[in-house]
Amino acid sequence: MVYAGVIPVWVRPEINPTTGLPEYLPSTRLKEVIDANPDAKAVLIGEPSYVGTMSNIPRLAKVCHDAGIPLVVDAAWAAHYGFHPELPEHPLAEGADIVVTSAHKTLPAWSQASFVLVREGLVDLKRFNKAFDSTQTTSMSGRILASIDASRALLQKHGYELIDPIIDATEKGRATLVAAGIDVIDGEYIDPLKLVILLPKTGADGNLVEQDLLKANIDVEMANRDLIIPMITFADTPELIEDLINRIIESVNRHRGEPRNIATAAAFSIVPEVVVSPREAFFAKQEVVRAQDAVGRVSAEMICPYPPGVPVLSPGERITQEALDALFEARDSGVRIAFAADRTLETFVVLPE
Repeated sequence: MVYAGVIPVWVRPEINPTTGLPEYLPSTRLKEVIDANPDAKAVLIGEPSYVGTMSNIPRLAKVCHDAGIPLVVDAAWAAHYGFHPELPEHPLAEGADIVVTSAHKTLPAWSQASFVLVREGLVDLKRFNKAFDSTQTTSMSGRILASIDASRALLQKHGYELIDPIIDATEKGRATLVAAGIDVIDGEYIDPLKLVILLPKTGADGNLVEQDLLKANIDVEMANRDLIIPMITFADTPELIEDLINRIIESVNRHRGEPRNIATAAAFSIVPEVVVSPREAFFAKQEVVRAQDAVGRVSAEMICPYPPGVPVLSPGERITQEALDALFEARDSGVRIAFAADRTLETFVVLPE
């Protein structure tokens, strides 16, 4: 957004009150926002969400196309979609115009491996290629590119036989967790390979569970007080998934305590107030103020509790007391604060008054 000079209009997904997590973006809400912003140039969504929940992309695509603008999907965790009948279709097959996805997340490609897929029509391919060339390295790694193509070929030839037992093992893992008194997200509108473990009813702290897993050389995609999200892919095996589930149950039982209420993470609860464009804020003169003096000022930096890496504040947005309280709560609960100049949150970088 800084490079392009665009002004964002944020559209909020539905938040499930029983989990505190995003569910989907209603197409009716997207239409209302587009109608209220007739000069909108495109719609950018992240599908599936960080927790594996999904919107109805064909409906969202229709809303965009009726308005004559492209739908861009950041499908970071969806590179495996479309290669098994129980998986969702690939976003490009569902009407998206541009899809960016990470081959290094759900496919066995090297780190930094990702690719962009484009549908001709609402996107000018010549202009797109120029933009792509201007923002990528001129010294691409042949190894990374080869790993992308090898992963694609592997999916094309052996996708079903590799993915099928992992879907089954993940489903069994969810059932085992529920039988042990540990909640999970489940249902029709979630990636079958996404295992999202909810801890509030157990009273256990997910940060402590993560520490137990790390001692066993098991790294998870996300952990905070209320959530554990392993990254399961077809590079795993049913035996590894069963072992992971047993270790999580053992750790949760060790750390059980008083049940607590569901809390919506700061990344999903704060409504941003855009004051100036991200580009204007990024290149403006800046100053540093103490946290107690930051309320009402305009942020010159991006601040993300990580994971999930969704900004609570972006350049050009007003700093509210609600945003500060949410950031402090995330910090104090053990969540890493990313991208901020002062990750202790004692000071903030803001625009001059």
